[in-house]
Order: sequence, then structure tokens, then C-alpha cells
Amino acid sequence: MRNFFAFGCWLLVVGCWQGCSNQEPTPEELAGKAAKEYYDRLLAGDYEAFLQGKADSDSLPSGYRQELLHAYERFMQEQENNHGGIVGVALTNARNDSLQQVMQAFLLLTFKDSVKEEIVIPMVLRDGQWKMR
Repeated sequence: MRNFFAFGCWLLVVGCWQGCSNQEPTPEELAGKAAKEYYDRLLAGDYEAFLQGKADSDSLPSGYRQELLHAYERFMQEQENNHGGIVGVALTNARNDSLQQVMQAFLLLTFKDSVKEEIVIPMVLRDGQWKMR
């Protein structure tokens, strides 16, 4: 009887652990993860992939699209000149802003010169994917 009770308790603990580990990610987690992935692409120099992370980027006129790609490249060069470059991006928080109907992803940029800067990226859901607004 004692072994049966211990086995029952063990099954309960395992069941609870499995139930907790199979939870679906929240919209905040998904939006934050997407924002971090887009900024990781920017750091890797994949400006086109970063631009694809912007909402409605597929409807931009080609001239404006090229201007944005050059602006991203200049931005990264400025960070290199001013701080030695950005060496890391970390997601610190994400929360729903119901007034603006966006998710706000908080990213911490770490620069080579040890400067850290937190930025807020508004994220919107477009066709089932989180995109930067």
C-alpha cells in the first residue's frame, strides 16, 4: 500500500511537470522572440531580412525600399564608429499595449564599448506573423 501511494505521488508530480512544460507560448513571448530575431538579422548584416520583418514591407516602392536598406547599413556603420559596433541583442520584456493595439518588445542592445541601450519595438500581428510596426 505504501509503494502504491508513493507511485501515485510520483505520477502526480510527473503529470504536473509535463503539463507545465507543454504550455503554448504567449503572444507577448512570440512577439518578443520575433523582434529579437529581426534585430539578430540586422546585426548579421542581413538588411533585407530585417526589412522583411517590417509590417507591409512587401508593398514598399522599390526606390524607398533601397533607401531603407541603405539607411540600415549606415545605422550599423554609425554604431561601429561610435561604439565599436553592437555585439548583442537580448529580449528583456514584452507586453501588450491595448491602447495602441500593439505588443511592445523591449530589447537590450549591448555595444562593444560596454554601453547598453534598451529600445522598444512595437510589434503587430500580420497574417499570423509578428512584424515590426
